[in-house]
Amino acid sequence: MRRNQWIASAVLLAGVLVASARGAAPFPLTDKTLVAWAAPATLTQRGGSVLTLDDRAGGFDGIVFGELSPGKWMAGSDMFHRTEHRQSAWPTEIADAHTFVQLAIVYRAAEITVYRAGKQYERHHIDQPQEFGKQSAVVIGLRHLEAADHACFAGAIADARIYNVALTAQQIGALQPGELSDPKPLAWWNFKTGKAEDAMGTFPPARLVGAARIAEGKLLLDGHESYMVTPADAGPPAPPEPLPHFDSPIGYRPTTNALADTIPFFWKGDYHVFFLRVAPHTPWEHIVSKDLVHWRELPTALAASGPPDGPDGGNMFTGSVTERQGTFHIFYTGDNGNNPRGTEFICHATSPDLITWTKHPDEALAPDGVLYSNTRQRDFRDPYVFYNDAEKRWWMIFFGNDAKTHHGVQGLAISDDLTKWEFQPPLDGAGGQECPDLFRIGDKWCLIGGDHYSIADTPRGPYRQPPVSAMIDRPNIYAAKRMFDGQRHIWTGWVWDIPSHRDGGRGAWGGTQCLPRELYAGPEGQVYSKPAAEVSAVFSKAVLQRPDFTVDATSIFDVPDHYMLECQVQLDPKAELVIALRQQPDSGKAYRLALNPEKKEAHLSSPRFNYQRPCPVDITRPIKFQAFVQGTIIECFINDQYAETCRAYDYQHGKLAFAVHGGTAKVHDLAVKVAK
Repeated sequence: MRRNQWIASAVLLAGVLVASARGAAPFPLTDKTLVAWAAPATLTQRGGSVLTLDDRAGGFDGIVFGELSPGKWMAGSDMFHRTEHRQSAWPTEIADAHTFVQLAIVYRAAEITVYRAGKQYERHHIDQPQEFGKQSAVVIGLRHLEAADHACFAGAIADARIYNVALTAQQIGALQPGELSDPKPLAWWNFKTGKAEDAMGTFPPARLVGAARIAEGKLLLDGHESYMVTPADAGPPAPPEPLPHFDSPIGYRPTTNALADTIPFFWKGDYHVFFLRVAPHTPWEHIVSKDLVHWRELPTALAASGPPDGPDGGNMFTGSVTERQGTFHIFYTGDNGNNPRGTEFICHATSPDLITWTKHPDEALAPDGVLYSNTRQRDFRDPYVFYNDAEKRWWMIFFGNDAKTHHGVQGLAISDDLTKWEFQPPLDGAGGQECPDLFRIGDKWCLIGGDHYSIADTPRGPYRQPPVSAMIDRPNIYAAKRMFDGQRHIWTGWVWDIPSHRDGGRGAWGGTQCLPRELYAGPEGQVYSKPAAEVSAVFSKAVLQRPDFTVDATSIFDVPDHYMLECQVQLDPKAELVIALRQQPDSGKAYRLALNPEKKEAHLSSPRFNYQRPCPVDITRPIKFQAFVQGTIIECFINDQYAETCRAYDYQHGKLAFAVHGGTAKVHDLAVKVAK
């Protein structure tokens, strides 16, 4: 599935670029030319850049190798906003590791032209150019500063430069590595001095990351998270060592890259979670557990295959798993920008054992063009398939576009055999959401999407917002789905990474699996959540216990770095309770979980962020609080009803403290526990 719908909302406006060496102020920088002389170490590498201009707010333009099509150069950009997808006709690179090839990309208004060895390689038009401000960075090697797959170029760079004008073809053809000519570049790295310095003085000295080094007048990169970046403080710092969350008892993460959209499926006592691994040509990976705590890795379920311009030649994006008559079925999104028939198709694969999967490319499903838009850049993805007992037919819910308005809708198709599908009108009132999951809970139908959920009395709708809150746990968990184990709906998704490793930074696509939750029905269609019992049971060794105390200035406790907190609190009607996690002894800064019953809201905050959610509670009874503090992730639960999660990079240690404002609070049965 595409990520632009939630990532675009987090992109900040760019500022103003530093003055050029010639004294002109090129702000905002839009028209420009990127030039580099590069020798790729291999022609099979994917997704690295030989020169990128990054606005440090999510936007970038760069000379990228092999990201969408192997062996081909392209104008890389955030979410491919300024990238041409149709690349099948472009020449494939043939240079070896000892041959330097000049690459240049010219950005002139709404036109982008790529040159190789002084000759035009491709040209395309865009909707809007990207502006770059004074906080912008330059990166060589890493595709861009927030690349979730960490793809880096492997090879050598002899010369890299940025012009604040759109050069002509003749000017590009006249350029020689290591030599200046008019017009002068805005920035220039020729590496002859053995230092990562901009010879024009526009950018400060650069930082070499990983195994990146300069030798014999060239920047040498090994392709394994090695790159050059300026300013030196741009990009992610080294992560905390060790990164505690990944050593914690709960919270699965693949050993390479990150975990993205989860596709859970329960079968005969086993909790299966298929997930998208963040990588070029995104594959479906597969883990399984009997207790929702210990996960075993199974072979990759789906990977790119078939023609490079076909539905299976690109990304294997979100879908679902079901079973019929002893055969398991995956319905998934085949996303390929090189496919001339359309970017997204719904594809089908089967398995006798949930391990070995056979694709059926002849069954790839496209929108009908009558109910659902069949334009090339359509939304047509994320199928969720289940058996509708009332209608005795299979239902497929998907994210599509209305054929007339092109607005996002929650589409519907029905089938008797999981092979032939009949399109139906979209669900009434549902709107379009990624990663849909439709199920009955209590006396309502619940439609969960990537961002929120809605409820209805019948599966076709009309859907409406629940009375209190349409979120289960947002904004730090995305694209979560659930499975039914015969007794419980178990819900799991991913807590997004922040590539800067700083609180409040812009999240990347993918991260670490959140704690599995149990969903259950509340009143009037509200869906409540609480940690699965197996998760709480892991934390069985008490390191702090206090039966009862009244909250005052002395309610501060020494605790481990990683733990589970449990307590109940009797709170005055007009009082606000604050639980400080990892409170710093010198400054008092902390991660704070605050509950205000009068306002019917809760906050999870730090000095760098503040996440608020509706949270009405019954204050005639003690309120239950639970918090799982694990490395860089904190997951909080209030009254076994409402959840809030955050990344916690800035403070890895600290105290536990309680405070109350506007009344009194009495804590019962405080326990801090760790895993044995």
